[in-house]
Amino acid sequence: MQNKQSSFEKLLASASFLFLEKGYDAVSVNDICKHAGVSKGAFYHYFETKQTLFLTLMDNWSSAMMQSILSQPIATDIHVDEVLLKMPYQFRSAFTAVPKGFPILVDFWRQAMGDPKIWKTAIEPYRYFMNFFIRIVEAGQKDGSIRKDADSHDLARLLVAVAMGYLLESSFEHGKADWSAVTSDGFKFLLEGIGGTK
Repeated sequence: MQNKQSSFEKLLASASFLFLEKGYDAVSVNDICKHAGVSKGAFYHYFETKQTLFLTLMDNWSSAMMQSILSQPIATDIHVDEVLLKMPYQFRSAFTAVPKGFPILVDFWRQAMGDPKIWKTAIEPYRYFMNFFIRIVEAGQKDGSIRKDADSHDLARLLVAVAMGYLLESSFEHGKADWSAVTSDGFKFLLEGIGGTK
């Protein structure tokens, strides 16, 4: 059992490395097996196709990122605007992972546009983020830190767009800024416009 788990992890690590180096389309199952030092039989024991392995990688990455961000409870003893300003510091793992994983994400999104199965996996993190930010906005509207005359779904979309925009920018300008702090400042400016920070 230990050997099977070890082979599984080797295949994932090798695929991740090769996809980053060469791109998804240029990497074959043979390449992955050779790099991992495992047989094709071991590969097909775990994965039906290269695409299945790719989806597993993306699911693992998005799940880890969502867990680190979305598992944070919305505090009830402080205003939601304060929660939003502190939240980007919980993005640190995402800001660290995105620059390295961005080329794989581009491949993932490109494939998702033409494949309903991949699209379902691609859209799931967005839906999690949307639901998370909707809850934040609605809590802020209840505690008075966010204006009540705006649609909570529209404000949530805006917050998601800002967060994703900073993640994207961090992949281009990695190491040139503290992206958690930059994102927090961006949320502060945004909250001033929607009735957030005092």
